[in-house]
Amino acid sequence: MKNIELVTEYIKKNTNEKTLEIVKNKNNKKLVKIDKDYWRCYKCIDCGNTYEHLDNKETFYEVGKTIGRFQKNLSNFPLHKLNQTIKDFHDTKKRYDKLITLLNKPNIRINDCQKEILFVKERENLVDIINKAIDMKLVPIRVTHNDTKLNNVMIDESGKGVCLIDLDTVMPGSILFDYGDAIRTGATKALEDERDLRKVKIDKELFLYFSLGFLSEVKDILTSEEKKLLVTSAKVITLECGIRFLTDYLENDIYFKVDYETHNLIRARNQFKLVREIEKNEIILEKMIENAIF
Repeated sequence: MKNIELVTEYIKKNTNEKTLEIVKNKNNKKLVKIDKDYWRCYKCIDCGNTYEHLDNKETFYEVGKTIGRFQKNLSNFPLHKLNQTIKDFHDTKKRYDKLITLLNKPNIRINDCQKEILFVKERENLVDIINKAIDMKLVPIRVTHNDTKLNNVMIDESGKGVCLIDLDTVMPGSILFDYGDAIRTGATKALEDERDLRKVKIDKELFLYFSLGFLSEVKDILTSEEKKLLVTSAKVITLECGIRFLTDYLENDIYFKVDYETHNLIRARNQFKLVREIEKNEIILEKMIENAIF
């Protein structure tokens, strides 16, 4: 809550942009406890809607622009004031290591996912690319949302972006996390639990329009290494999400809500197919980014 309060008040004070606004109770508290549950309240933003699925390229441009504007508006925020809400949330290497550790323990479900395990092991070289760049100071730490899936961006009735919502994971991180996760969820017309993997493809037009919107706001603040790693980040974050689904499947579904026994395994297969699609089109996607920046 402290992170959310600091970030939203900073946006409200320093920009003319819409943002979530916390409503405090009569005792000036941000949270209210009712029985065993904690509740908070925001002012209603009644001009915006969210989408679970989107195939309109102009609207996805606005999604990119809204996420980029969030980054730009917070580019001078004093990072030392923010807490690390969830430690190692986007540390893909640690997600990978946890999965590998699980493989050394007896687990009947391992038999169901040998191909998926091999897929991940074959891409071990990807899992610490972003974090190595951070450690080497090539990629700066910024204020990041860390959960930039499509339904966390409000769009108004005219199709213009309003603001980001669901700020629970706002904390210090890399802008590559936000770009990569947005591409993962928005630049494909298949939902992340689509069983028919033939439908899971990277939509190059949606990818381009999101990137154009995003870069229209942030290309002047990005470092050369951040620009270089944009497409790679989409691949890494998608792989990371697939690893998380596969790990949760092997741990008997203790984190993600599931509707049937193999739900997390289906999600993992879906994400790994999307990684393949990004790999297959990587040269084209890199050229799109290059043209958008220069």
